[in-house]
Amino acid sequence: MHYVNSGKLFRMILAMAVLLTGLSMAVTAYAGEQLGQTNFDDGSGLPWHVVESATAEMDFEITGGAYHIRILNPGGASNGGDDRWDCQFCHKGLKIAAGHTYQLSYDITASNDGQYYTKIGNLDGNVEVWHNMSDGSDFDATWNLIPVRANETKRVDLTFVPTAGVDVAEWAFHLGGDGPYTSGGCFPAGTEIVFDNMSLFDLTSDENDYVPEKEWIRSDILTNQVGYFPSADKMAVLLTDQDIPVAFSVYDEFGREVFSGLTELYGLDRDSGDSLQKIDFTVLTDEGTYTIRTNDGRTSRPFRIGCTQAYSAMMFDALNYFYQNRSGIAIESRYITSGDVSTLARAAGHVPDVAQIEQIWGYTGTSGTQDVSGGWYDAGDQGKYIVNGGIALWTMQNQYETAKRLGREQQFADGTMSIPENGNGRPDLLDEARFELEWMFTMLVQDGPCKDMVYHKIHDEKWTGLGVAPADDTQKRVIKPPTTASTLNVAACAAQAARIWSGLDDDFAKQCLDVAVRTYAAAKANPAMYAPLDETIGGGAYGDDTVTDEFYWAACELYLTTGDSAYYKDMTASDFFCSIPVGLSGGESINTYASFDWGHTSALGTLSLIVCSGRVNTEDYSLAVDNLLSAAGMYLNRIKYQGYGQPYTVSTLAYNDDETGYVWGSNSLVVNNSMVMAYAYMVSGDPKYLNGAVSGMDYLLGRNPMDMSYVTGYGVHTSRYPHHRFWANQINEAYPMAPCGVLTGGPNSGMQDPWVRGAGWKRGGILPAKCYLDHIEAWSVNECTINWNAPLAWLTGFLANEAGGGLISGTSGADAGASVLKQPLENPCPGSY
Repeated sequence: MHYVNSGKLFRMILAMAVLLTGLSMAVTAYAGEQLGQTNFDDGSGLPWHVVESATAEMDFEITGGAYHIRILNPGGASNGGDDRWDCQFCHKGLKIAAGHTYQLSYDITASNDGQYYTKIGNLDGNVEVWHNMSDGSDFDATWNLIPVRANETKRVDLTFVPTAGVDVAEWAFHLGGDGPYTSGGCFPAGTEIVFDNMSLFDLTSDENDYVPEKEWIRSDILTNQVGYFPSADKMAVLLTDQDIPVAFSVYDEFGREVFSGLTELYGLDRDSGDSLQKIDFTVLTDEGTYTIRTNDGRTSRPFRIGCTQAYSAMMFDALNYFYQNRSGIAIESRYITSGDVSTLARAAGHVPDVAQIEQIWGYTGTSGTQDVSGGWYDAGDQGKYIVNGGIALWTMQNQYETAKRLGREQQFADGTMSIPENGNGRPDLLDEARFELEWMFTMLVQDGPCKDMVYHKIHDEKWTGLGVAPADDTQKRVIKPPTTASTLNVAACAAQAARIWSGLDDDFAKQCLDVAVRTYAAAKANPAMYAPLDETIGGGAYGDDTVTDEFYWAACELYLTTGDSAYYKDMTASDFFCSIPVGLSGGESINTYASFDWGHTSALGTLSLIVCSGRVNTEDYSLAVDNLLSAAGMYLNRIKYQGYGQPYTVSTLAYNDDETGYVWGSNSLVVNNSMVMAYAYMVSGDPKYLNGAVSGMDYLLGRNPMDMSYVTGYGVHTSRYPHHRFWANQINEAYPMAPCGVLTGGPNSGMQDPWVRGAGWKRGGILPAKCYLDHIEAWSVNECTINWNAPLAWLTGFLANEAGGGLISGTSGADAGASVLKQPLENPCPGSY
């Protein structure tokens, strides 16, 4: 084995040589560091991060210039896991070249005697170009794990020459439990393992050196990056510590001053920690491109007044999300509305989707199989979940029903959307919704005592990694037991669909009503079949132990469709009758500041009563409207007191976490609460509610503490890397970037994923509205999902119509044109980033 001097000495000698010869590094082509973090002295560990299986558990802290990992549960076969790789410490994003000479070094210290395995190879784990103490020439001699004694620092410094290259590689340390490849496991529970002085130096070339992304510099004046509606309120935020109003002027694209005024004092924004003042330029109504300048020299980036085309494009792109996440069909480039359509196209996944049924939670055997092909993949994973699909489907069907109430249903007529069904003579929006609904029908229990109940979810047996196309997913698929919540979701959505499809496809409408009636009856016969709150092996839990809200929602939808007094009796007997809550509790939530989400659906029933006003009596309608206006008024007050004007604030994080902050998917709650205000405008005509909904979108599209548009492709600084198995370009260039129109989850004080905490963030140390990182591995803040994109499409379409003068059909991110201000295109999404 060939050992060399330390990397630090080599770099010092190299630097001296460059100085003496007067040549630049680029000219001499000397090698460089491949790692993005080496010594952890700045308190950040990224891109190093921990990876654990469903059965393993680790905690970590970056302190004292080192990365400290504590093994809480090593996993392994003895604990229901696989092997040593149940606990890993990894650095992804490497590119290893065959024949190059690499110098590798690291320090490892463990509090207990143990052993570990370390390797460099591909992400799938089936190709290794280096492991353990190898120099690359004789792998067979180095398969054994490396022993380490308690409290002794092991320093490894070696060179190796790989005989094969890997374009997308990772350096991983295996620290977990026992298994076929690891007798006795690596380290016992309670062991603390410390890493420091990591280095991987290419001595041959610098072509693959680690290059960090350029840091975004936040503007002093924050605006909606997509644009403002001419007739709506317009507000920007000035970051300043001054305690007196600041003079500002607005200039058009020709440099002419068109408005001047004084800022509105505000002070400290508690959710972000920013000191700020507000800039109101509502009086400007002429369309064009503008900038704001203060008298002390601060300038905003250019922004637009006039954004109907951009909002229209964003709505159709947001709806195209659903086509691109269909299961069971090939995704064709001709139907993709934005991005690099050639790379976004993919083969059909899970054809057929035949899964093993688990009739009892936690049961490891099987009670047969069922074909549950079709539907939408839920989020970043390739699971399909009834309760998340239910609220997304309701929202999409409600968008059509709302448009019909307003006389705008032709905006979704056949041929208006880019989907395979756009020539079948039926409304395209309903065609997309039907794709999900027909999958839901496959999830009904076919026979036995639970007949007509609905299975809760279907997903992989274990979590898959990132960079997996649906067609390449080889995991066994499992169907989880039926639940009352999932059954009522199907009853509600099927009943809603039955009245919408009546007159369009009467046979399908009858089928929908038949399913709705049967599933509602099944739920009443089984009113307490709950999904566990912590069932997260292979898929999201979507647990719920309170279903009175789902019973009310389903009764509302069935009554509206049938007029049957039995459903009316159930509806009016509910504690939720005609209510619109502004705090959500039960299941996974404790007093979340919102009116509805997937686990709290009572407001959906009341909103349906309002949009179908011709099917309810005057007294009930008036009560529902009164409660709607009361909820919308509370959101208006919240906007007034928030520095950034969002209809949202801190909540208790979760049922098992009593800390407060922004919850998982906070951006979706901004959208949902804005929908409530949009409804209030629809029934009252009062523009204050419309302006409230606009303010919510202003926050999402850039007027926020991150200076970030949370919708991919819309704005000058947008989310680019949502957590998604297929849109995985950030970690593997063989996969595509995300298309335009994808809403990311946004700030989340829970910091559940190791990537966010690997940035050196500690819970409570980052204020709620700033707990966000744009990275594909940051799943707790950057996930995307159907129940977030559905309300995004609903709200952008509503605002384009009501604030923008009318939705422009057939637009997309590819032709939003001048309506979306953008940086030079460095990505495949036209009109974006």
